Amino acid sequence: MNQRKVKSMHSKLSRLAKNECASYKDGACAVQRCGRCIVAIETDSMPGNICGYFVRSVLPAVPELHAEYVDTFPKGHALRNEKPKLSDCKRCGESFEKRGNAAKYCSDCRALNDRDKARARKQKERREMSRD
Repeated sequence: MNQRKVKSMHSKLSRLAKNECASYKDGACAVQRCGRCIVAIETDSMPGNICGYFVRSVLPAVPELHAEYVDTFPKGHALRNEKPKLSDCKRCGESFEKRGNAAKYCSDCRALNDRDKARARKQKERREMSRD
């Protein structure tokens, strides 16, 4: 995310905190130790650290800004609320959370499948050795 977008989002968040946040009084936040609802910390394209009350209660009132803010967090962050990718196991049919695009089996069936493949590979190796 470029600096212009980060600064724009930061100013929108600041304006929202000043106008709508109940814990924002006299130019300071009553919840944050530093006294600011929005602390400018530049980390991995995140616009800043916002107090929990603001994120839970005030920010969802503006869905576009909330979505834009949440998109700045890295994948797997608690605020992203990403639903895990579920898929059906090719062996047992149970639903499981995919770890990658190539995942076909749940963890139990993956171990069984690896064991079966190792057995078949070893049998093939032994057959080829007996021919020689």
